[in-house]
Amino acid sequence: MIRETKETRVEVELMRDGPIVVETPIGFLTHMLETLLYYAGLGGRVKAVVLRDLDEGHHVIEDVALAIGSALSEFVGDRRSIARYGWSIVPMDDSRAVAAVDLGGRPFWVVRAELPNVVIGGYPTYMFKHFVRSLASEARATIHVEIYGEDPHHMIEVAHKALGLALRQALSPADRPMTTK
Repeated sequence: MIRETKETRVEVELMRDGPIVVETPIGFLTHMLETLLYYAGLGGRVKAVVLRDLDEGHHVIEDVALAIGSALSEFVGDRRSIARYGWSIVPMDDSRAVAAVDLGGRPFWVVRAELPNVVIGGYPTYMFKHFVRSLASEARATIHVEIYGEDPHHMIEVAHKALGLALRQALSPADRPMTTK
């Protein structure tokens, strides 16, 4: 899956198993994407390149989330052979995240977190909500994430772990379609 805009070029390939290779110009984003894919039980490649630098990472983070969402939507196909729903609760030191996912094809998102507005390794924390919104939109998924904690690094990281584990559960094979429609 390739997404190219005037600001960025993002390439995403997802697979069930395999190595995880992530290259972005934002160190913390790279770390979070590696974390998300690892906990989701996915292998793959994500490469993001800045074509025109206009801001502090806004376009890169948004376009990466949109591209991963599109790749995830392609990956799940008709959505009839997956568990569809997944959830997790993950603690990490001072922080805890709860994530719930429905890959049924209806985009919606909720993020509840009191994140301080800081920049971590080039990643503005205000972009986490935007990341989830963009991911949910293109993946055609409902995603709920609740986070509490003190250290913003831990808060964002534990959210990616929880979201990854919820995705792993939702992506697991199902013996019948998880819908009554």
